[in-house]
Amino acid sequence: MIQKVEIPKYIREIKLSEARIKKYYELGKKHPKSEKFNDKTKYEYKEVPGYGKRKFLVDLKTGERVVANPRAAGTPRVLTINGQKIYNGEVSKHIRNKVLSEIKTSFIPYIEKLNEIKNFPICIEMEIHDVIREPNSKSLWDLDNRAWPYIKAFQDCLTGNKDKQGKKRNKVVLKDDNVLYITQPPVPKFIPVEKEDDRKLVFIIKEETDQRILSNTEYIKELNNLKI
Repeated sequence: MIQKVEIPKYIREIKLSEARIKKYYELGKKHPKSEKFNDKTKYEYKEVPGYGKRKFLVDLKTGERVVANPRAAGTPRVLTINGQKIYNGEVSKHIRNKVLSEIKTSFIPYIEKLNEIKNFPICIEMEIHDVIREPNSKSLWDLDNRAWPYIKAFQDCLTGNKDKQGKKRNKVVLKDDNVLYITQPPVPKFIPVEKEDDRKLVFIIKEETDQRILSNTEYIKELNNLKI
């Protein structure tokens, strides 16, 4: 039996906060590149009440600190999903968990449509239909880095991933995701599309047919114990 899951316009960004806070130029840290801030008749590093001996770059005309992120301040903080940032520790554990949780939430309506898998082990294929270059940076992207968070989220959803209280968040399609149930996790393949809005993920679930696995004596024994 083959089951297929299509997830159109799959989630690519996570909102981390509604509005980013203002940052200011502090003495001993990053200095603004613009030459105008070197004019000491207009700008100077000074102590600011409430910050002890710390000195900030101040606009002498207004008496206000110079904002280091004027364009970003007040706007939502958004993270583009990237597996490499997660596994190399570039983002915190909190953000990693939030990313995976948001992906799983977006997957649940599609997982709910699947039939319970009673014939296992299974192997899973994955297609990533997307544009060739990143929409914002126009850079080429790596398939493995893109795919990893979605692979993890999909497998967790199959087993009815748990919330913080330990309760299943969605329908249980597969009892577990160990090697007796899944012999091949989602293997990604890139399929190019013309427009970003045409992006989608396709997961194809198949029964395992590799006799090197299915004829193994120990494996058969373990499977039979599960199905008793």
